Amino acid sequence: MGVAHPALKQSTRAWHTRVSSGHVVMLLAGALGVLLTLGVLRSADRTVPVLVAGRNLASGTVVAAGDVRVARVHVPAGVRASIFGATDERELRGQVVTGAIAAGALVPRASVRQVGARSATRIMSFPIPRARAVDGKLVAGDRVDVIAVERNSARAGYVLTDAEVAAAAGHDDGPLGGSGDDVTVSLAVDPQSAPRLAAALDAGTVTLVRATGAAPLRDAVPFAPAGRG
Repeated sequence: MGVAHPALKQSTRAWHTRVSSGHVVMLLAGALGVLLTLGVLRSADRTVPVLVAGRNLASGTVVAAGDVRVARVHVPAGVRASIFGATDERELRGQVVTGAIAAGALVPRASVRQVGARSATRIMSFPIPRARAVDGKLVAGDRVDVIAVERNSARAGYVLTDAEVAAAAGHDDGPLGGSGDDVTVSLAVDPQSAPRLAAALDAGTVTLVRATGAAPLRDAVPFAPAGRG
């Protein structure tokens, strides 16, 4: 029986070593890829059940069944304390919305208050000709400036600025797109602005200017009826 040449044995041993090392590297790379993929998938599935608005919720809305629903979303840990979780629905019901919440949006705890709370929103409604209510195009959540012109003196000024529209409806209780000449607009007011608006409606002609998305006015000239300012 012949004996293998020493150089041949050394070459064969080196080839097996290279093959084994290559296989180990490939296996390690594959395993690392699987782990990374699993990590990404697990991270992508880290959603939490929270409450979101089931419809557009205007200021002054008392939250009832059907106004919110549960959705699974990605929420940073630092944000979770500021919103309502899926198990908080009973706590949320009966509270008053103080800032408009769009359908599908998270419900911030800062945007609702208990009924009767000092910070709960007051709502004031009044009729106004469609032509002076942005041609009836207002919807809940819009922001408006309220301008008044006194009938006797023609003195003009701003009654409210950046007021939130809580509701807007025509005679058929639908959106302002109805066919009537007058519409009813409900605005969120505070104890100081409500009397000003009432005085303006009594003494002057009121016009609404949609300010949604516009920067709030600064140094707006206030409406001051003769003998009252």
